[in-house]
Amino acid sequence: MPTLVTRVRDLGQAKKILAPIIARGQDDEALSVRNRVSEIIASVRTGGNASLLNWARTLDGFQGEEEDLELPSDIAAKAWKTLLPELREALSFAHDRIKKTHETAREGLRDIFPGPRGGSRWTPIDRVAVYVPGGTALYPSTVLMTATVARVAGVREISVLTPGGPQGVSPVILAACHAASVDRIFPVGGVHGLAALAFGTETLPAVDQIVGPGNRYVAEAKRQLYGTIAIDMIAGPTEVVVIADRSANPRWVAADLLAQAEHDKQASAVLLTDSEELAGKVAGEIESQLATLPRAEIARGALERFGALLVVDSIDMAAALSDLLAPEHLELCVGDPGALAKKIKNAGAIFMGSGVPEAAGDYCYGPSHVLPTNGTARFASPVGVETFMKRTSLLGLPESSGTIPDLDRILEVSEILARAEGLEGHARSAGLRRRTTP
Repeated sequence: MPTLVTRVRDLGQAKKILAPIIARGQDDEALSVRNRVSEIIASVRTGGNASLLNWARTLDGFQGEEEDLELPSDIAAKAWKTLLPELREALSFAHDRIKKTHETAREGLRDIFPGPRGGSRWTPIDRVAVYVPGGTALYPSTVLMTATVARVAGVREISVLTPGGPQGVSPVILAACHAASVDRIFPVGGVHGLAALAFGTETLPAVDQIVGPGNRYVAEAKRQLYGTIAIDMIAGPTEVVVIADRSANPRWVAADLLAQAEHDKQASAVLLTDSEELAGKVAGEIESQLATLPRAEIARGALERFGALLVVDSIDMAAALSDLLAPEHLELCVGDPGALAKKIKNAGAIFMGSGVPEAAGDYCYGPSHVLPTNGTARFASPVGVETFMKRTSLLGLPESSGTIPDLDRILEVSEILARAEGLEGHARSAGLRRRTTP
């Protein structure tokens, strides 16, 4: 049994059970990952295309030459035409929902024209790269959930970086790039690809921002490259918490836990319920569904290490535990999800009601599926149009003839505080502009 039902009586006991989940990624391998990432970044920074090509061949199985580090500009459109109509229509549907969702959000980011107390202006980032993972699964949804949002934000040039490998980039990834109007595609991945886009090589241009999920090496690379480029977040392994009461469908809950667990063996899936009967049925359903799940080995490994079925005294206690975990995905499979959602402070995305599974959010519900993980929902937000924009403060008035009623006082206070900080140059700069002398 990959996940055993456990009755918990208090938060202290629950914290002990959940401790391995909270500590994911904080293991002895972390130091070796950090050192390996530093080595690759330094190599690409100084070696350019030659180093990038060497790492791509070694780590990705890339079989191209230097001229193949960027794909032809028409390759995405050609891939689009090869897809089955059903898949093209699905990509189009998802793209349109994502686009409309974020267009609405973009309308809310309004410039504030400067007045006596200042203002602000939103400007899109100029050049953005989206990292699309390779590995054991394909992620055209990641292209849609990032590049589409960046386009709505007004980004001038959007690139996709994804491992090409021996077979090249998958047609469905290329087709998603076409749907999302991606400008350039680079068939390399991992730390070497990120470093190339951070510093620029003879083929890959330096970008201003890199977004998108990846393995722990990619996450560490983003951590080390931040400052040279902007990033969306440092994402850890994926996770879901399901809060369910006796009204929940155990078959659906089990399917939702397995949907998250099948990503990789570092994934976490946790059920918090006040119904021991429901927890037992979910455990049985997990075993039953694992028997026919193609990625059962991965899902079973994830559940054994980072899965939990906890029976708590109340749904309020479940909400408190969820806030402790601050999960990437939180499903509220309860009778009144709206009321419970108001009690939750920390979550990347909240799925309200049993009818909307996390999988719908992964593909086409609308909001970006790139979400804070590993407890970072305590302070971080999902990718949105604001991710691809920067806010500039505006001070003063646009009309040279305009007047700021308390400018003299602003300058006087600035002069006083500057001298208190020992910065005489600042004080003089403010004092020279004062029109009156106290």
